[in-house]
Amino acid sequence: MATLTNQPIGQPIGLHFPRTRSGEVSVENLKKIYVFSSLDPGQLEVVHRSMRQHKLDVNENLFDDQHKADRFFYLRRGQIKLSRISASGGEKVVEIVQPGNVFALAVLFMEEPNYPVCADAVRPSEVFSFDGHAFLDILRSSTDTCFRVMADMSNRLRRQMGEIDNLCLQSASFRMIQYLLDQVPNQQSKGVEIFLDAPKNLIASRLSIQPETLSRILRTLTRKNLIIVDNKTISIPDVTKLREYLDAGELCRGREK
Repeated sequence: MATLTNQPIGQPIGLHFPRTRSGEVSVENLKKIYVFSSLDPGQLEVVHRSMRQHKLDVNENLFDDQHKADRFFYLRRGQIKLSRISASGGEKVVEIVQPGNVFALAVLFMEEPNYPVCADAVRPSEVFSFDGHAFLDILRSSTDTCFRVMADMSNRLRRQMGEIDNLCLQSASFRMIQYLLDQVPNQQSKGVEIFLDAPKNLIASRLSIQPETLSRILRTLTRKNLIIVDNKTISIPDVTKLREYLDAGELCRGREK
C-alpha cells in the first residue's frame, strides 16, 4: 500500500492515485524542474497548489492504461515502469523512468486523453503529480513554456524513432551493447562500471529481448573480454574497443555471429 503522509484536501485526483498534501516541495524548488523553469511566480504558485505527492512500494500501481489522463508526473526518486499488456497477456516495457524526469505530459494534448500505458513502481518511489488542466491553461499564456514542452516531446520522438530503427534493423546483441554504451558518461573511454539499476527481465523487455537471450549475450561479450559481469555491475575495460565491436558491422540482423 502507498504511504500517505497527510490526508488530502478536495476531490480525488485519480482512480488509483495515492494522495497527500503537496507539503515537501517549495515553489522555488518547482522552478528547477525543466518544464516549469520559464514560469513566473504566479504561475508557479498555481502549479504548486495542484501538486500531490505519491509514495509507492515496489510493484505498486500509479495508473493503468485507458484511464482518464488528467494529471502528469515528476519522479523524484525510485524508478517507474511504463508498460503495455498485449492481447495474449504479455507485458512490453515501453520505458523505465529515472529520477528527475517528467512523464505522461504529452498525453494531455490528445483530444480524449487517456493513459496509453500502465505505470508501476520498480522500487520504492516518490512521485509528484500535477493538474493537467491547470498546466494547459498556463501554457496558453506562456510561450516559453510551450516551446520547452514541444522541445521535450520532439526529443522523445527522435529517441523513439531511433529505438524503432534498432528494433527493426538491429540484432539483439546490437541493442544490448548500445544500451550499455548509452550508460557510459560522455568522453569516457576506459574503465567504466555500469550498475544495472533495473531487473534484467525489465531491461530485456525494454529491448525486446528474451531474458535468456540477454544472459547469453552477456556471456558472449564476457568471453570476448569486452565486459566483466559481477551480479548487477558490468565493467567495460575498454569502451573504445566495445564501440569498435559494435561498429564492425557483424551485429546487423541476420549477420550476427
